[in-house]
Amino acid sequence: MKMKLALMIVGLLILGSCKTKEMTAVDPSSQERPVIEKETEVAVEVDQQTGIMSLEERFTFTQEDDRSRHDQKQYFVIIGSFRKQENALGYKESLIAKGFDPVILLSENGLHRVSVDSYDMESNARDRIMKIRSQFNEHEDTWLLIRK
Repeated sequence: MKMKLALMIVGLLILGSCKTKEMTAVDPSSQERPVIEKETEVAVEVDQQTGIMSLEERFTFTQEDDRSRHDQKQYFVIIGSFRKQENALGYKESLIAKGFDPVILLSENGLHRVSVDSYDMESNARDRIMKIRSQFNEHEDTWLLIRK
């Protein structure tokens, strides 16, 4: 229950002030996942088995050295999102103290996403999210960003 509430809160934060055009429910037995369609054409998906939320969007790297290390990756493990860059930078510092190697991404809608890992394969990113959630209760809302 706590996990579902956290996922709902994260979903609302990501959706921000955008108005929902329609919500499409999908039969859980089908291969498709439930999708929330928005006016910005950004789709948020939640995997029914793991509860991992994923979002596909464009972004840029805020630091050149981060771009050179992660630019070829498509799947990013997001541990926080902030409207103000200074908040993302402060959060980044707290994550470094926990042993993470965070990178800040600027999303197409102006949010500063804090990523702690990037991968070529979606399954590896999802495995990392599950590991973070199991090791850090405070990060149970970690989610997957897929580069558009």
